Amino acid sequence: MLAKKCNWLLISLLFVFSSGFALISKDERNIQNTYQAWCSAVAESKGNPEVMTKFYAPDAILLPTLSPKVLVNKNNGLDPYFISFTGHKNIKCTTNKVLVQFYGDFAISAGLYTFTYLNQNGQTITLPARFNFVYKKNDGHWLIVNHHSSLLPKT
Repeated sequence: MLAKKCNWLLISLLFVFSSGFALISKDERNIQNTYQAWCSAVAESKGNPEVMTKFYAPDAILLPTLSPKVLVNKNNGLDPYFISFTGHKNIKCTTNKVLVQFYGDFAISAGLYTFTYLNQNGQTITLPARFNFVYKKNDGHWLIVNHHSSLLPKT
């Protein structure tokens, strides 16, 4: 009798866990993966803008973390920023939180990330920031059409 109850409990738990994982749609997994690939590319880029700009639609708008300019991904408009930004020594992007929402062929990921890098004196610089990425599905791929990033206000 105890064995049957344990089996029933195990089957119930497996159903609950497998149902929970099924709640994440293929599109949400794709957005999460695209965001994580973007965050990893910050370190991998090492000043090569193409490593970053491949995530953006040809006319994407970027409000960058460390620039007062509004940038548009036309005529290599994002390149100078990403050359400078990802050119920092040992730059890394660490995700603190990501939320995802869908609106048809558009998706938004928003959250918190932290950039760290070494300055010219070898000191670690830490930049906690917040972000919004707006993606549009194009030929089965999610591309960033709008990206806002800003430093977190000091509390």
